[in-house]
Amino acid sequence: MSYPDIAVIVIYLVVVFLIGVFFSKRASGSTEQFFVSGRSLPWWIVGTSMVATTFAADTPLVVSGLVARGGIYKNWLWWQWGIGGIVAVFLFSRLWNRARITTDAELIELRYDGVPAKVLRGYKAAWFGIVQNIIVIAWVMRAMTKVIVVVMGWNDASVILHMRADVFTVLFLFTLTVFYTVLSGLWGVVITDFLQFVLAMAGSIYLAVAALARVGGIANLVQKLTTNGFDVRKVFTIVPGVEMIDRANPFTEFLVLILVVWWASYTIDGGGYLAQRLFAAKNEKHSILGYLWYSFAQICIRPWPWIIVGLVGMATFGHIGDPEKYYPMVMKSVLPVGFFGLVVASFFAAFMSTVDTQLNWGSSLIVNDLVRRFLMKGRSDRFYLVAARLSIIALAVLGAFVSFLIHDIAFAWKLVISITAGLGSVYIARWYWWRVNAWSEISAMIAALVCTIVFGHLSAQRGAGGEIFDFPFSVLWTVMISIPTWVSVTLLTKPVGTEHLKRFYARVHPGGAGWKKIRDLMQLEHEDRLGWRVFVEIVTGIIMINLALVGTGELILGSTAKGIVMLGIAAASLIALLFQLKRWNFSLQR
Repeated sequence: MSYPDIAVIVIYLVVVFLIGVFFSKRASGSTEQFFVSGRSLPWWIVGTSMVATTFAADTPLVVSGLVARGGIYKNWLWWQWGIGGIVAVFLFSRLWNRARITTDAELIELRYDGVPAKVLRGYKAAWFGIVQNIIVIAWVMRAMTKVIVVVMGWNDASVILHMRADVFTVLFLFTLTVFYTVLSGLWGVVITDFLQFVLAMAGSIYLAVAALARVGGIANLVQKLTTNGFDVRKVFTIVPGVEMIDRANPFTEFLVLILVVWWASYTIDGGGYLAQRLFAAKNEKHSILGYLWYSFAQICIRPWPWIIVGLVGMATFGHIGDPEKYYPMVMKSVLPVGFFGLVVASFFAAFMSTVDTQLNWGSSLIVNDLVRRFLMKGRSDRFYLVAARLSIIALAVLGAFVSFLIHDIAFAWKLVISITAGLGSVYIARWYWWRVNAWSEISAMIAALVCTIVFGHLSAQRGAGGEIFDFPFSVLWTVMISIPTWVSVTLLTKPVGTEHLKRFYARVHPGGAGWKKIRDLMQLEHEDRLGWRVFVEIVTGIIMINLALVGTGELILGSTAKGIVMLGIAAASLIALLFQLKRWNFSLQR
């Protein structure tokens, strides 16, 4: 690394440190300030923070690795989230904001009652706040390790201060991230997220342009890929062509992802750290616009620079053992002095923007839903602030330890999706059907866990046709089992108390035919925003997101006319969508 590169990185790290110090006083005012920024964030901060959080150090590596392993279409593994994102914009984002809670686990006792609700809230806080949170932190750290080892020219044998060089560097970044997260809470997280998103996107776009220029454009890229033994037609496939649907192939994999996985996942209603941003939004209008900006930026703006870099890596370095290293290898080979430091700093930014969110969100679940709710009730707000900061440090240490056990990042992605598959249906139903209770969610979680274990075993039996139980087909079978399971359990168990349901409805006003019985008991007039207009808005949004995504790819890869037509339709859809949103009546906003 040259001195200009080091200077760029140091300037970035100093700015992040100063932001943490600047917001430390505001975050120390209360746990509401620390965890949800006083519920005062505008939509552009809300949405950008969401995008920055999902733009981790692992993301470009996984994306380029997916392209190398199967082709561009493999990215539907995560592109399918765009469909769920648009659904969440119109069906769930405003409801989270109205709930006026601090964590998504808190929703459990707001929506359900009795001992099962208490047990479920505690379990979700422990699972998502500690176990799954640590796994996510670990795989992000593992990705950063891969970047550091390649771009810094170190290897597993390099040692600084009696530690491996990659370990030393990652722990240094990790320590800084923990420091400003402990100091400034969600305020520091969202403000640094904004800076980190701008830097990370600028770095990835510049790298993609420089990499493509280095190989001489798309035509030369195609030639080099062919020379290195890649099937260019397969690699460049964005949407798989129609094949037989009675067996595992790219087309059936694509169908399962866009028809099942997007709504079967636990992320369908925008829970977790995304919901935390919605709690922090000024009002429901800002929560909707923030989620819409996040969905567009996540799917339409971010991916193509990463894909281009992955393709250049394949063309330049040929087949390698770990295709997730293509991205940092291209960084090292094409970037000039100064810009190399900028892109390395952008990776640091991507890494830190994810880790700070996971730490703050995990701490909110530990403090709000375990310590304050069950373990140490009735203490002062200052006590819970201290507990929040200590829990951040504990999560950081555990995440760092587990990172040394993870090697395949894409596998970790699939494992989390599989374990939580089948929860999406009950998460949708809990907002729009009064009959759902705590046992519904408990049974869905148990069914998904059992299915993951069973289908994982069957998938290993390759000689017996085990490929039909591979991911994502395993999700399809899990859904087919989990939905009948939780619906049966729901109808066989006691419903939530009527007075509890009335309080929930009065606070959240979800609307829809599934709440007619409760509305009638409350003697409320019909208030249903789930008519045909919402359906049209959702379809318009899905068209906009997917045509913008695919159209951009077609344009970049040489199908100019097709790309322009798709982008034109996407632009028209976006204009129509924004016009429709102007007509919404946000009568319940604060």
